[in-house]
Amino acid sequence: MSASGRPGERSRWLARLWGLMLLGCVIASTLMLLHGARFDNRVTALLPEDRQRPLVEQASAQLGDQFEDRFALLLQLPGGDTDRLEQTTRSLARQLEQSGMVTALHWQPDDFRQGDPLETLGAQRYRLLTPELRQQLDQGDSAALLRHALSGLVIPAGLDRDPVRDPFGLLDAWLAAQLPSRIHTDHGLITVATEDGRAAMITGQLTGSPYAPELQQQLIAAMQGFEQAHPDATLLRSGLVFHAAAGARQAKHEISTFGVGALIGLVVMLLLVFRSPLTLLTLLLPLVTGTVLALTLTLVFFGGIHLLTLAFGTSLMGVAIDYALHLQCARVSLRERFRLRPLLPGLLLSLLSSALAYGVQAFTPMPGLRQMAFFATCGLIGAWLTVVLWLPQVPVGRSPFTERIIASLWQLLGRLRGRLSWRLALLLAVVALTICAGLTRTNDSLRLLDTSSPAMLDQERRIQQLFGRDTGTLYLLITAADRQQWLEQVEALTPTLETLVDNDHLGGFDSLASAVPSHARQQQNLERVRRLYRTTLPKLYDRAGLPEQLEQRAMQPLAAPPRLEIDDWLGSPLGEGDRRLWLGNVDPKDTRAATGPSPVAGMVVLSGRFDATARARMQQLAADHEGVSFVDRVGRLSAVLGELRQQIAVWVAMALVALVGILTLRYRGRTWRVVTPAAGAILLVLSAYALTGVPLNLFHQLALLLVLGIGLDAGIFSAEHPDDRHVWLAITLSTASSLLTFGLLAFSATPVLHYIGLTALIGLSAVWLLTALVQPAGRHRPSRKPS
Repeated sequence: MSASGRPGERSRWLARLWGLMLLGCVIASTLMLLHGARFDNRVTALLPEDRQRPLVEQASAQLGDQFEDRFALLLQLPGGDTDRLEQTTRSLARQLEQSGMVTALHWQPDDFRQGDPLETLGAQRYRLLTPELRQQLDQGDSAALLRHALSGLVIPAGLDRDPVRDPFGLLDAWLAAQLPSRIHTDHGLITVATEDGRAAMITGQLTGSPYAPELQQQLIAAMQGFEQAHPDATLLRSGLVFHAAAGARQAKHEISTFGVGALIGLVVMLLLVFRSPLTLLTLLLPLVTGTVLALTLTLVFFGGIHLLTLAFGTSLMGVAIDYALHLQCARVSLRERFRLRPLLPGLLLSLLSSALAYGVQAFTPMPGLRQMAFFATCGLIGAWLTVVLWLPQVPVGRSPFTERIIASLWQLLGRLRGRLSWRLALLLAVVALTICAGLTRTNDSLRLLDTSSPAMLDQERRIQQLFGRDTGTLYLLITAADRQQWLEQVEALTPTLETLVDNDHLGGFDSLASAVPSHARQQQNLERVRRLYRTTLPKLYDRAGLPEQLEQRAMQPLAAPPRLEIDDWLGSPLGEGDRRLWLGNVDPKDTRAATGPSPVAGMVVLSGRFDATARARMQQLAADHEGVSFVDRVGRLSAVLGELRQQIAVWVAMALVALVGILTLRYRGRTWRVVTPAAGAILLVLSAYALTGVPLNLFHQLALLLVLGIGLDAGIFSAEHPDDRHVWLAITLSTASSLLTFGLLAFSATPVLHYIGLTALIGLSAVWLLTALVQPAGRHRPSRKPS
C-alpha cells in the first residue's frame, strides 16, 4: 500500500501471484476429483483407523442397500369386504404402474412365486425339518404325524403330497416355516393379519434412486390420487423413498423461507450500509477463495474429503467475513485517510486466534476432527490473504448514509459500555460454570438427526413387524473358518435367541441357518426321517389302503439324498430374501478371530422388540463366543458423534487456555475484555441449556465454534481500536450477518439445523452485547485519526 492509500506496485504484484495460486488450486482440485479423490459420507470414517471395522461397514451397507430402492404398502378398508379390498388393491397397483416409477410390483400370489421349490429342494427335503417336527419326532409322537399324513392323502393339499415322494408333507411344512406367520393368500391377494383385520400387501421396486426428485413426485402423486379417490382407505407406507420425499419437501420449504429470507436480509443490510453491489461481492469473495484453497489442500494431504468436513468446515469459515467487514468498514469510514498497516495487527491476531482454536483439533486422535481443523484453518488463511491482497485493490462505495449509521451505533455503544466490570464478569462466570457442572446433560443419539415425522416412523415400524423383516439396525456379525463352522456357530446361538423371543425380550430374528441347516444337523434330520419312515410308513399305507411294495420305493430317496448348501440356496429364487444375510468369503485381516486363511461371514438380524435384557444378552454372547460381534448401527454411529463432541470440547478448552496466555502478552490487564465476549457467550449458551434441560450434542458444539471465532474477533478488534467508530460498525455487521445466516435456523424443523441455529442465535447475540458491556467507560470520543 502506498503512502497515498492506493495499492502500490508490490501490492499489485502479490495480488496477481495470489490469483495465480488460486487458479492452480482450481485446476488441481478439479483434476483430483476427476481422478479418484472422493467425497466420503461414512460417519465411522471419522474414527481412528484402529477402530474402524471394514467388515462391520460392509455388513451394514449390505443390509441397508437391499431396501434402498424398495417400498412396501399395506392397504386396509373398513368392514372387511374382501371383494372390495381386491378391487381397491388392483386400482392402487394400476396407478402405481402407470406412474412409470415402479419397475416391479408384487401384490398377487403369482407375483411372489420364486421358482419351483421342487426343483431346488425336492431331493433335499428329507434333510430339512422344522423345529416343531424335530421335537415331535424326538418325543416319539408319531400318532399326530400319522393323522396329518392320512388327511393329506385323502384331501391332497400343498406343493407335493405324493404318497411315495413325500407322504408326510415334509417339504410343505418346511416351506411354511420360512414365511412370516401373519402373511397369507386370500381372494387373489397377499394379505397380512393386523390388529384391525386383514390388509392387502403391495411391495415394489423403484426404477431409479429414491432420492431422485422426479421419481419422488410421480410416485407420491400416484398415491395421493388414489387416496383422493378412496377416502375411506387406510394406506401405510414403508420405504426410504417416502422418508426422502418428506425430507426434500421440508428442505425445499425451509430453503424458500429461512434460506431466501436470510439472503435477502443480508443483501439489504449490506447494501444499506455500503450502497455498492461491488463492495457486497468483495465481502463474499474471501469465503469463496478460502474454500478453494482449503478444498485443494485437504484433497492433497488426505486424498479425499468427508462431507461433514465440507459442511461444517465451510460454516466455521464464516468467521472470515469479519476480516473483509473490518477492512471495508475502515475504508468507507476513513476514506482517503485509510491505511492498511494500522489494521494488520488486529487482522493477524484475529487469524491466529481462530486458527489456533480450530487448528488445535488437528492433534486429536480423531481423523474426522483433524480433517475439519485442517480445512477450516486453511480456509481462514486463504480468506485472510484475499482480504489483505485483493480487497484494497477494489474501489469501495461511499455514502453519507453510512456515516449516519456509524454515528448511531457509536451513540448506542456509549450507553452500553462500562456496565460490566471484571469482578462482576468473574462472579457471573463462576455461577455459570457451577450451573454447567451440575446440570449439563448430553444426548448423542443418531435418532436426533431423523427428519421423518413420528407418524411416518410409526408406519415404518408397524410394517416391518408385520412382514417379519427388519432393515438391520441391530444384528450379530459372525465369522468362522468355513461355511459349516459358521452354520454350527449360528445354530449354537439360536436357542438363546429363541428364549429371548419366547420371553418377549426380543421381537424376532432372521437367520440363514433357519433355511440352511449345517451338515451335522441335516444328517440328524435325515436319521429322524428314516426312523419315521421305518416305524410309521407301514401304518400309513395300511390305513390308506396302499400296496406294501410302495414302501420300498418311498425309502429309496432316503438312502443318500444330497445336502442343501448355502450357495445353492442363495443362488435359487427361494433364497433371494436371505442374500442380504451372507457376506461369504472375507479378508482375514478384517476378522477379529483366528478363522484361518479363507474365513466367511454373515449376519443374524434382530427385529422388533429389543429391551435391556436382550441387549445385555447380545453383548454377553459377543464376549463369550469368538468370532461373534453384536452391532448396533444406530448406537455405533451415536458413539462416534459423542466422541467427536467430547474431543472438540477438550481441545477447544485447551486452545482457549493457550490463547489467554498469548493474548496476555499483548493486552496485559485488558485481556479479560478481549476474551469475555467469546467465553461469556459460550458460558451463557451452556448454562441456558443446562437450566432448561436441553441436552448438548455435537451440532450445538460445532455452532459454539462459530460463536468462539466471531467472539474472539470482536474482542481483539475492539481492544486494538477502542476509539475507532468503524470497528463497532464492523462488529455489528459481523454478528448481524451471522445471525441472519445461522440464527434464523433456530426456527427450522430440521433437528440439526435447529441445534445450530438456536446456539448461534443465543451465542452471537451475547457476543455483541458483551463486547459493548466490557468496553471501558469514559472513552466515548470521536474516532481518532490513524497515524
